[in-house]
Amino acid sequence: MAMHPGSRSDLNFGDVFANSNPPTGRMINFSLQQQSQVQIFPSYGPHSHNPPVNSHPSPSLAMPGGVTPSPASTTTTELDNSEDAVLAYINQFLLEDEDDESFPVTSAPVDDSALLAVEKPFVDILKSAKPAQAYEGKSWMTGHCDIPGMGGLDDVVRHTQKSCQSPCEMVKEGSVCAAHKGRKNPHDDGLEMEERKSKQSALCEEETVREMFDKVLLCTDENCEFRSPLPIDAQISSGYVKGSGNRRGRRKGRSGAGLEEEAVDLTTLLIHCAQAAAIDDHRNSNELLKQIRKHSSATGDAGQRLAHYFANGLEARLAGTGSTIYCQIAAKRTCTGDILKAFGLYAKACPFMKISHYFSNSTILNVSKSASRLHIIDYGIRYGFQYPVLMQRFSRKHGGPPSLRITGVDFPQPGFRPAERIEATGRRLHEYARMFDVPFEYHAIAGKWDSIQVEDLNINSDELLVVNCLYRMRNMMDETVTDDSPRTRVLNTIRKLNPHLFVHGIINGTYNAPFFVTRFKEAMFFFSSHFDMLEANASRMDEHRLLIEREFVGRDALNVIACEGTERIERPETYKQWQMRNLRAGFRPLPLNEEVVKRARYKVRKSYHRDFLVDEDNKWMLQGWKGRVLTALSAWTS
Repeated sequence: MAMHPGSRSDLNFGDVFANSNPPTGRMINFSLQQQSQVQIFPSYGPHSHNPPVNSHPSPSLAMPGGVTPSPASTTTTELDNSEDAVLAYINQFLLEDEDDESFPVTSAPVDDSALLAVEKPFVDILKSAKPAQAYEGKSWMTGHCDIPGMGGLDDVVRHTQKSCQSPCEMVKEGSVCAAHKGRKNPHDDGLEMEERKSKQSALCEEETVREMFDKVLLCTDENCEFRSPLPIDAQISSGYVKGSGNRRGRRKGRSGAGLEEEAVDLTTLLIHCAQAAAIDDHRNSNELLKQIRKHSSATGDAGQRLAHYFANGLEARLAGTGSTIYCQIAAKRTCTGDILKAFGLYAKACPFMKISHYFSNSTILNVSKSASRLHIIDYGIRYGFQYPVLMQRFSRKHGGPPSLRITGVDFPQPGFRPAERIEATGRRLHEYARMFDVPFEYHAIAGKWDSIQVEDLNINSDELLVVNCLYRMRNMMDETVTDDSPRTRVLNTIRKLNPHLFVHGIINGTYNAPFFVTRFKEAMFFFSSHFDMLEANASRMDEHRLLIEREFVGRDALNVIACEGTERIERPETYKQWQMRNLRAGFRPLPLNEEVVKRARYKVRKSYHRDFLVDEDNKWMLQGWKGRVLTALSAWTS
């Protein structure tokens, strides 16, 4: 499982360990025990009927030389210590002998029977020293080594020396190695220090991620624009509003005739290449791609970055590998901490998500003022970034917060844990609910949205029901793929739920045409806004900007360019098209809350670049960049 990166706040290990065959030919079985503790058990061969050696041998076990300790003078602990001291010496002696190539050869022949007679007491001791007794039930190794045919002294030595390394090097804190029981393990100090460092590091990272969540997601500033009284100049009732212009502008030296001319050239080259790819003209396509590659870069200006990722899409389309590459990128498990940092950068550079969460949460708060029980069904919940601040605002509610239940719905992830991400989201939200003392319940559903039925969502009549879906319905198939549109089925299911509120956010895109060249051009114009927006508001070499462009913007562009049919899941529509869909499904649009729109405008004007826009049209709140509407939000009731 590609579990994130190093250490992840939402990391969950898989439940299945596969058998492995080491070079020695022995089988190692890994099995999960209590709290991930794994114990080792000796095997007596696949066809052996001999039972294991008694785990409680007699205290009168014969010692080398015929010495038998007296029970009256030797306690059980002392006996164990004595046995283990002998075993330690024997193991050390035998290991040294096997590896010592300079061992002197005797000049006289040795009688085999005499040698066996001398060896027998040692073999008996090793056979009787079953790990269950020597370790008193404690973990010996981090894996369960099932070694078939382990019945002779050589097997013991080779297993200890080669297959499972040295047991004392792998013992866990609190365990006692059989060869050193009764005295301090010489490796203990190092192991304990490393384990303490590991635990401290994990705790530190967990706390760091939590601090990042608080900083990015919560409204901690007492002068938060979303809560403080609006100034006089913010009392704008309607109309097109842009940002202030007193924020970051395009950096000096980044704009000019040279770059503008180069951007135009790249645009033309990309369109010509797309036209050649549409008719499978590989010769001209490849020649054009070579020219595009010369002038494009993932770390260049906005036009160069756009050309780099669109060239990737064209190359994958020509090679017929678009779906494979897209699935590989989509299956990559990025660390939640990195996702959060990228979200933080995006929230600083662009107001879209912050304003969207504010719009949704404020609309939910307004409709649930008198509710004692609230159920939110979130289609496309992902990381649940909008809900910590909602709980924070609920905690300040006069009369106390309502009992909150969230059903997180999302598409299944590839691999063994399809619901891993939304389950981790639930755990984090539980922590915030405890933090703000909000009664909370969470339910995760990972599956095809159009296959989810009303009964799967556990609706209770005494709850105020809200359905929330921000920017994810574009990932469902439409009528161009199947007559029975999944979009229509999902909207009909939501309508059957009879929700008090349906908050709908959409990507306002026109790059869903069935004709490739038309779709390519529209996608190029749409995505150029994102690259230009980040160019104006973030450093070129910021690692989190690069992550956003590579794993989100670039990935979506590749899907639009290189995938067709059911493999193309990026299928946006305009807010006017969604308006008709929602009306056909039986929803009624709610008027925009003017206070919410005013605060959104004020936030954008005060804190963001002058080229961001906030506008209204037909009960939709619109957001965009340089005159192009990129997202739209609306509220509906059944």
